[in-house]
Amino acid sequence: PPAAPAVEVPKNDLSWRDCTSRVFAAAAVEALPGVKLDCASYDADLDTINGASGTVSVGVVRATSVETPADAGPLVMTTGSDLPSSVQLPVWLSRAGADVLKSHPIVSVDRRGIGMSGALDCRDLFDRQEMFEQAQFQSGDDPVANLGAITMTATTSCTDTIAPGDSAYDNAHAAEDIERLRTTWDVPALALLGIGNGAQVALAYAGSHPNKVARLVLDSPLPLGISAEVATEQRVKGEQAALDAWATQCQATNCPLGPDPKAAVDALLTQAREGGGPGGASVAAVADAISTALGYPRGGRVDTGNELALAIADARSGDTNRLNNLINQAETLRQTDGQFVNTCSDALNRPTPDRVRELVVAWDRMYPQFGTVGALDMVKCLNWPSGSAPKEPTDLKIPTLLLGVQNNPIVGSEGVAAVAATAINAGSSNRRVMWQGVGHGATVYSSCALPPVIEYLKSGELPSTDTYCPA
Repeated sequence: PPAAPAVEVPKNDLSWRDCTSRVFAAAAVEALPGVKLDCASYDADLDTINGASGTVSVGVVRATSVETPADAGPLVMTTGSDLPSSVQLPVWLSRAGADVLKSHPIVSVDRRGIGMSGALDCRDLFDRQEMFEQAQFQSGDDPVANLGAITMTATTSCTDTIAPGDSAYDNAHAAEDIERLRTTWDVPALALLGIGNGAQVALAYAGSHPNKVARLVLDSPLPLGISAEVATEQRVKGEQAALDAWATQCQATNCPLGPDPKAAVDALLTQAREGGGPGGASVAAVADAISTALGYPRGGRVDTGNELALAIADARSGDTNRLNNLINQAETLRQTDGQFVNTCSDALNRPTPDRVRELVVAWDRMYPQFGTVGALDMVKCLNWPSGSAPKEPTDLKIPTLLLGVQNNPIVGSEGVAAVAATAINAGSSNRRVMWQGVGHGATVYSSCALPPVIEYLKSGELPSTDTYCPA
C-alpha cells in the first residue's frame, strides 16, 4: 500500500490562549508539570449539508508539553456526544496520554452544542429533571407515556432554540466541523482519534473526506448505520459486563460490600425503584451513577472499584453523600441539553412506543440491573425529527487502527467487529488493540493500549499483529 500521508503542522494557526489551569480544573484533574493547554475557537457553517445559513462556534483545546517537537502535526481527538472532548483530554493526559505529547500535540474538538462549542441551554429545569429521572415519580403505570409527554415538550423547546439548524446536530455535521478545522489550518490531511461517538464522527469524516485522512484511530466505535435499539442493547450488555467485572474484582479485593457486591447493587436499585432511593434518587439516577463511575474511572482500577463500593455501602446505611456526588457527576457529564440534541439527532430507526413497552419487560428479565432504564432511555428520542446515517467510507487509502474494551458500559464491545467490516469494505486494512478492562476508551484507560497508537501515529503503519491488553 502507498505510504500514509504525513501529519503536517498547521500553516495557518488559530489564535490560541493559555487555559491550562481552567481546563484541568473543569475536569477535576490536577494540572501536570510541563503540560500546557491552550484554548481557541473557530466558526463553522451551521448547515452546508441542507443549506440553512448561519454559523456555530467550535471550541478546541491544544495540549503540548516541554517535549513536544515544534515541527510535529497535531492529533485531532474527539469524544463526540459522549462527553465534552475538553473534559476527557485532561483525564487522558493525567493517565498515559501525556506520552503522545512526546511526538505530537493533541487538539481536542468539542462537538457542537456541547462543552466549549456553544453548550446549548434549551430544556426547562423541570423537563430536564424529569428526563433524568425518566419521569419515575409521575402518577399512572405507563412510564413510556409519561416520559414521552415530557420529551415532546423538551423536543419542541430544543428544535425551536436551534432553528434553522434542527437537523444540523448529527454525526455528519460534526464531521464538517472537523473539516472546517482542516481547511482553517490549511493542511492536506488530519490524524484523527475518535472515541465512542467520536469514532462515529471520525468514520463519517472518512466517508465524506476520504483523501483528507492521514491517520484513523477508532476506539470503542459503533458503526455509522446502527439502529437505536441495537446500540442501546449493546450499551446495556456493556453495563452488565462492567458490573460483573467490578463485582468479581470487589470480592477479590475484600471491598466494603462483603461477599456479594452485586446483591448490594440490586438492593439499592430495588429501593430506588420502589421510591426509597438514597436522598429520593430515581432508579435511573442510581443506575447512571454506577455505569458512569465504571465507564469513566478516576484513579487506578482497585481504587475506583472501592470508591464505588464505598458509595453503595454508605448509601445503604443512610449516608448518601458519596452516591449523590456520583449521581451529580453522571448528570453533569452525560445528560446536558447539547447531548440530548446530538444523541437524538443520531438515533436511527427508532422503536415505536409499544416496542419500548415490550423491551421494558423483556430487558428487565435479560439485564436485571440496567435493562429497564436502558429501554426507557430510548423514549427520549422518539419525538426528535428523524435523520439518516452518514455515508460509509468507500475508498480509504490509509490503514485503520481499532481499539476496544471488553467491559464498556457506555457503548458495549460489539462495535469493533462491525467497524472492522466497515474498514475492510472501504479497502482499509486494520489491526485491533483489545483491552480486557472496564472503561470507555482503551486509549484513555489502558497504558498498554497506547504504544501501538503512538507507533501508528508516527509511522502510518499498523502493528504487525493484534494486541491484547490485560485488565
